[in-house]
Amino acid sequence: MQPAMPDNLQQRGVALLVFTLSLVLVIPTVGLAIDAGILYAIRAKLSAAADAAALAAGRSLSVGLTLAEQEASAVNRARAFFHANFPDGYLGSRNKRVSIQVAETAYRTRTVTVEAAVDAPSYFMRLLGFGMVTVRARGQASRRDVNVMLVLDRSGSMANSGACEPMKAAARQFVSQFANGRDRLGLITYGVTYLLAYPPQQNFKTSSPSLEQVISQITCSGGTGMAQALWQAYQQLVAINEPGALNLIVLFTDGLPNGITASFPIKTKTDTRYGYGADGYTSTSTLYSMEPSPCLDADGDRYDRRPGQSSSTYGPPNWNPYWSPANKVGAIAAVGNATASRGYTYGIFNTTAISINQPNETAIADHNGCRFASSVAYVRRDIAYIPDYDLYGNPTRGYTPVEVFPSGPYAGKIRPDTPSSVGKASRNAVDNAAQRIRDDDHINPIIYTIGLGDPTGADPPDEVLMRRISNDPASPIYDPTEPPGLYVFAPDKTQLNLAFARVASEILRLAQ
Repeated sequence: MQPAMPDNLQQRGVALLVFTLSLVLVIPTVGLAIDAGILYAIRAKLSAAADAAALAAGRSLSVGLTLAEQEASAVNRARAFFHANFPDGYLGSRNKRVSIQVAETAYRTRTVTVEAAVDAPSYFMRLLGFGMVTVRARGQASRRDVNVMLVLDRSGSMANSGACEPMKAAARQFVSQFANGRDRLGLITYGVTYLLAYPPQQNFKTSSPSLEQVISQITCSGGTGMAQALWQAYQQLVAINEPGALNLIVLFTDGLPNGITASFPIKTKTDTRYGYGADGYTSTSTLYSMEPSPCLDADGDRYDRRPGQSSSTYGPPNWNPYWSPANKVGAIAAVGNATASRGYTYGIFNTTAISINQPNETAIADHNGCRFASSVAYVRRDIAYIPDYDLYGNPTRGYTPVEVFPSGPYAGKIRPDTPSSVGKASRNAVDNAAQRIRDDDHINPIIYTIGLGDPTGADPPDEVLMRRISNDPASPIYDPTEPPGLYVFAPDKTQLNLAFARVASEILRLAQ
């Protein structure tokens, strides 16, 4: 009979056996974890490289002259970004390959798809018969085409402050950010009246003249008829009728709206208003009792006579009961500060179009006996009042309280004889126009606004109004159910490039 083994030797033997068996299980597990970690790191790096390549390619679709060139640029840029973000031999990987496709996946939407693969090494799993492992990743980015209407203030204050040329330079740089042949850009300029300076088109860089050339030809003078310019920009987007694209308006100004376009009734009653600088009415700070306008009606009648009859036949307050002058379509603007309670207002009237673009905007064609035929200042004695809606149906009341005649035959009507009343009606019209534009849920327009600071401090942009127009999140009436825009303020003309660049960046970000 053999002697028994000591207990401690038995315990050591069991421990050795357990340890040996543990190595059989633990070493492969640790090896598998190490290999899995390496594969995970390669997969994460590959995925990040594919995503970066897709995003870079999507952004590159904003440059180039033709669609083919834009797509070639996107492919080349994607390859460059992929290889820069996933270097050869990363963590021992081999056989790197990448596939890039650019396709129109929806109406006016292009998608860049980057598919990448690499063979990753295995170390411990090789002992179990597993060699190289293929790792795959996919990145994708889309870009929607855009329709942009630039609406640029060319008023006299822009020339007086020296900001006209910096604005044009900033606008040209803005235009260069978009894709010729796919994005569509147009231009409206405005003083008191608007001008469709460049109808929206896709070949805005290669047309003759190009959009940049047209911008270079802008001259700055006149007032600030913002509402009609904004509305006409919207009408261009409506005519394009592409709900699948991003439809945008970029509105720039250096001051307050001070012009209103409407169908104005002729003054047919005697009332009390401020003088206009002629016929004895010399002071704009003095109230006078003014006779009706001398405009003729379609029959050739005037307030104080009919053909063949003397002026003594009729008299105040009703004058000639057979006299029925037609409304005059045109624009009324404030001279100088649109917040002044006293001062000059003037008018522009034209029978065929309101989009006149003369240097001083003094053309008057539809006079028919009216005094304003000889001077734009006489409009305040010929026009009865500013109507409650502008020519395009935008209310002239709302955002800010208007000034009205306190009494007389036109009691409660908006005065045409003070700059502040014209200015307030103008601000209301543009605020209401913006609201109507944003309510369009078919093309879903987005409005961006840019304001330039006035170095004199006399008539700076109304920042609350500008935020209201754009539905900026900082607006006191911000509506999250409507397309959000952005208001950007440039303190002086040296900051205009940055302001326009920020808006361009925001638009291209939304397009991605």
